[in-house]
Amino acid sequence: MNYRKASILLLIVLLVAFVTPVTVAANFEKAYTIQSSTISHQYSLTNLQPPLLLTRIHNQKVYVSIPASLISYYGNLTHTVNSDADYAQFITPQAVAPIADALLKITDKLPNSDEQFANAVLAFVHQIPYNITNPKYPVETLAENMGDCVGLSILAASIMEAGSLDVVLIHYIDVNPQHMNVGVYLPYTPVFNNPLMVPTSFSYDNKTYWTAEATPGSDWKVGDQSPELANAKAIMIPLNGIEQSFPPIQASASLNINLLSSSITVNPSQEAASTEVNGERAITLSGSITPAMPDQTVTLYVTSNNDDGNGVSNFYTAVTDSEGNYNLTWNFTTSGTYYVTASWNGASNYAASDSQTLPVFVGPQSYVQFDSGTYNYIFGQPSLAAFATQPMQGANNFLSLPLTANVTLSYSFIVLQAGQTISNVQTVNVTVPAIGERVLTPSGKIEIVQIPAHNETVPLNVPIGLAPLLLPDDFNQTIDNQFCFVLRNNNAGNYSLDFNGLSEDDLSSMHAYASITNATGTVKEDAWYHVTTTIVGNASITNLQNGNGTIIESTSSQNGSNQTVLLVTNNEDTAIALQNLTIQTQNSVAQPLQPTQKPASSLGGKNLALYVVVSAAAAVTVAAALYVRRQRKAPSKQGTIQARS
Repeated sequence: MNYRKASILLLIVLLVAFVTPVTVAANFEKAYTIQSSTISHQYSLTNLQPPLLLTRIHNQKVYVSIPASLISYYGNLTHTVNSDADYAQFITPQAVAPIADALLKITDKLPNSDEQFANAVLAFVHQIPYNITNPKYPVETLAENMGDCVGLSILAASIMEAGSLDVVLIHYIDVNPQHMNVGVYLPYTPVFNNPLMVPTSFSYDNKTYWTAEATPGSDWKVGDQSPELANAKAIMIPLNGIEQSFPPIQASASLNINLLSSSITVNPSQEAASTEVNGERAITLSGSITPAMPDQTVTLYVTSNNDDGNGVSNFYTAVTDSEGNYNLTWNFTTSGTYYVTASWNGASNYAASDSQTLPVFVGPQSYVQFDSGTYNYIFGQPSLAAFATQPMQGANNFLSLPLTANVTLSYSFIVLQAGQTISNVQTVNVTVPAIGERVLTPSGKIEIVQIPAHNETVPLNVPIGLAPLLLPDDFNQTIDNQFCFVLRNNNAGNYSLDFNGLSEDDLSSMHAYASITNATGTVKEDAWYHVTTTIVGNASITNLQNGNGTIIESTSSQNGSNQTVLLVTNNEDTAIALQNLTIQTQNSVAQPLQPTQKPASSLGGKNLALYVVVSAAAAVTVAAALYVRRQRKAPSKQGTIQARS
């Protein structure tokens, strides 16, 4: 068994899902054949021998479907194993509970039903091909349709736990390679084990756990154990407290009936989401399920890559109303790129389903500003002063997509209000008395600089939890608050489409080599627009259409410009969502795009000078202190057990 040293980023998987918006990422689906046994007769040749059982075999089908979003979610969790106890983190009964329910329908009425259920689980897992892999969560093993002794044992133990069996993991450590299987508690000696083998068990916690081999080398039953493991030293791994905070979405499963398809949609809007609470901003996510059912739990996954380069995935839940509709307010605080996917478990033999994944680009937050002489004030949390100006800059590059010539690219976007500036901050004019300030000169001497008396406009009442900060003089020109679609001709028939947040300085410097169209006067909030870009050779044309299909702006490469820029909004306090991003080559059907670049950090690549935080205790003190700039530099941005089976 090889163990993963770092977590898989859900973002990478969701990028694939995002670029297939029309068809939506497909579920994993597979049918498994389960043989169940009923005892038709039992007899004994002598009183000293165990009874011989005549059984009747029944073949049944278990159909399984797993939504891509659930596989992606578990792929983003940690897969590192530092000790035997860490194996328990992979046991996720909730995710595979429907599979357990289907198997229980086969075995519940049978004699020795607990043993028969455990054997049905083994028969299910034995249909997955053996292959050495990194440690996997059960839904990953199912979706990849392969696993080693650890992955298959974790899957089997999770299904058994979901079926209310008492199980442990058994780790054999003094064999080469090391091995793992499952221990199943039964209050009796197994009945259906291989008659040529003596049932094997281990005592743990005053209970007897019978071995259950999950690998497909033989038709193993509970109590069977490979002769190679005889007398091997085994460590019992309890599964107490295994279930963590996981999303309610599960694998779908049905017995002898193929699962029906279902669907779910997700749409962003600014309805009831324009207010700002405690620095959080928000948009509304809503949609519906088909078939329409009430009281169904919908899970919304939100993935970001905005802070440290590692994908971060959160999930939220909503409940459908009588018409199958749901609604959720999603709060966020950081600018950058997010990916939103809605998922539904399905019900009544309907498979689970995912919506298309929406990229959501969140611009920088606006702040209260007012002039006082040659200075700007801005409100920010004083405890985070050293970091305050970095997130205020916004993201420079939200997403980059590679393109070639002779294609047509299309997508839709919506601009949403996502917060609002704090208003009604009262100010007062004060006279600051003359003061002598000690400063350190470049030569290393301390001199007294006389600051004459002067008048200042200062905040009278600073909002609770906020304080004024002094900004660089050019701060407003360097904020990445101009949201643009930038088509770049990289020569040799290679293009790229970048979704950028550019500053006024950036745009000014681009005029010499780019064709820029400003559509900010025509693009309105909370309305969908459609963009079509056609690239032929070294020429391109981009059309912006409103909801009625009318072209309202058009821009093309001209005069040798290697970039065309469509400026659509000032994205302070704004979020821009995309949907239905597709590419069509000549004489072909629409194909999904494949983004290759992760969203840029919300820091935007800028290293801003940070200035002194001033106390809000008294207006005069604030104004006087702001005269002295003290530049502060922003801070720049596991072991694993080895085992094999």
